[in-house]
Amino acid sequence: MNIFNRIIAVLLLLFLIVLSIVSVVNVFAHLFKWSDVSSRILNSTSNVNIYVAALILLLILAVAMLLLIFEFYKRKAKIAHLSAVKSGGAMVDLKSASQQIKEELLKVEDISDLEVKVAPKSDGVIVDVYAKLRKGLIVSGKMQEVIDKASKFASENLGFKITKTNFTATGFIDKKIENVQKAPEDVKDDKETIN
Repeated sequence: MNIFNRIIAVLLLLFLIVLSIVSVVNVFAHLFKWSDVSSRILNSTSNVNIYVAALILLLILAVAMLLLIFEFYKRKAKIAHLSAVKSGGAMVDLKSASQQIKEELLKVEDISDLEVKVAPKSDGVIVDVYAKLRKGLIVSGKMQEVIDKASKFASENLGFKITKTNFTATGFIDKKIENVQKAPEDVKDDKETIN
């Protein structure tokens, strides 16, 4: 149940609880008659245009139906089939595949703000890469390097059949970018040399 449905469910339950408490108290205290309450509600709607009242009721019905549909609608995990597996069906979640490709591309220098999306197609997958590049580069060469690395990793390591790989430069930055991640031993050695 998503958060919006939970809020609506809690509000409806609170309304039913209050209505139940009032009903129980009214049985013993005789504070009002239910027929008087219903006639007041119906008389108050006599001042409202019938078309406006019908529209309000239709909106309430539409919201209720929408909530009911969303409650029972389950999102399927987005997956893609692996072409490298010959027998049986092997699939990989697209979110984890995108993360794996992103981690591999983080090793490429002079790119930052990296985002990778993998989209399944009937004959393979499309890999979309979005990143900022350092100014002063040969843009087409760096783009080709990233495309080649993403395609090679997705096909060799993940087992996808690559239909297409796209690279979109989302901007350019002035400073030099070094994305090569150091191993924990290298970081420890750097701290020892500083001390």
